[in-house]
Amino acid sequence: MKKKLQVILSDESWSALDILTKEANDSFANGSITFSDVVNEIILTAKLDIRGLQAKHTNIRKSLRLMAAQKEIDIDSAIRALMDLKTKGAKRTSKNQPFIEGVE
Repeated sequence: MKKKLQVILSDESWSALDILTKEANDSFANGSITFSDVVNEIILTAKLDIRGLQAKHTNIRKSLRLMAAQKEIDIDSAIRALMDLKTKGAKRTSKNQPFIEGVE
């Protein structure tokens, strides 16, 4: 059964999807490939960096509140660990930008 899902793409993601779909259809006379076809293929073949994704979306304040609720915690090391996690997430996302031919 097919399921529908509405997804909001960033401008960069939309551009990449558009380029990939056009490239897939270029010189392909035996059928047509839709945006959904490309997205489904990407999802099925992608290897997602879960830790990197979590680091990118870590809410420092929420994390600090959760840590503050614990009884035995070294606040200085916890703050340092959170800042390191946030920094690593930012570095990973800039390093792991996928290269797609024709997209700058």
